[in-house]
Amino acid sequence: MLSVLLDANVIYSITLAEHDLFLPLWTPNVLQEAQEAASRTLPDAAQQAFRKRLIMMDQAFPESSIHVEESEWSQFDLPDPDDRHVLAAAAQGQADALATRNIKDFPQKLLDSFSIQVITPDDLLCVLLRRNPEATASAIRELIDSRHRPPINIPDCAKRLERSGATQFAAAIAHIRQPFGNHSYFDQ
Repeated sequence: MLSVLLDANVIYSITLAEHDLFLPLWTPNVLQEAQEAASRTLPDAAQQAFRKRLIMMDQAFPESSIHVEESEWSQFDLPDPDDRHVLAAAAQGQADALATRNIKDFPQKLLDSFSIQVITPDDLLCVLLRRNPEATASAIRELIDSRHRPPINIPDCAKRLERSGATQFAAAIAHIRQPFGNHSYFDQ
């Protein structure tokens, strides 16, 4: 199974991990950074929901939390020194990839020494879709079906993904439909 260290800026949803499409990895610091970012950008009710989500994620995936000592970070020379713990966790957790919106902060040449690929959230979603299209489509359908306030549909979901920067994945899921019988989730 693909293991992916999630940076704080991509940890908002792990629906696809809940469908065993990949193993998410994080550190307590990553979860803390995500919570701090949410407290700056989300209204109070959404902050509380996000905090609950982080707790549920940590409980649902106890094997995902990577604890690294500060001494393990200091050796890395990154453009943003605050990201050293992320790289240390990816290396310690033997991640296949590191998903982040800050690609420039993780030079691929350095990650190559750990056999870790730095990818955007859009890249990660597209990789998962290519590796297991039916399960990915099923997870997206389940995510859409779980939204009730307000309800959303495939085009709404695709627009939200596009606005968040997942343009390739948004275009790909635009072709998902509700399966009927043994037929595929995708338009033929």
